[in-house]
Amino acid sequence: MKTTITLEDELYKKLVREALEKYGSTRKLSYLINQKLKMIESLERKPTKRITFKLGKKLTFKKAEEIIEKGLEEAAG
Repeated sequence: MKTTITLEDELYKKLVREALEKYGSTRKLSYLINQKLKMIESLERKPTKRITFKLGKKLTFKKAEEIIEKGLEEAAG
């Protein structure tokens, strides 16, 4: 489907630059924009992982940070 949209100048320049770097021309600008919109859509649908751990009397702030960091790395994995 064809439509006309108005982009901010800086955003348009970034998209053109990226299209030139990836595809060597701006002919695939629409394809690039579609891919970016699909990526945003898939990120919105992706369920987040819940990280849980038991709190104990000996759990320090530093240890809690380490556990959270490890969980984030596993989720990004």
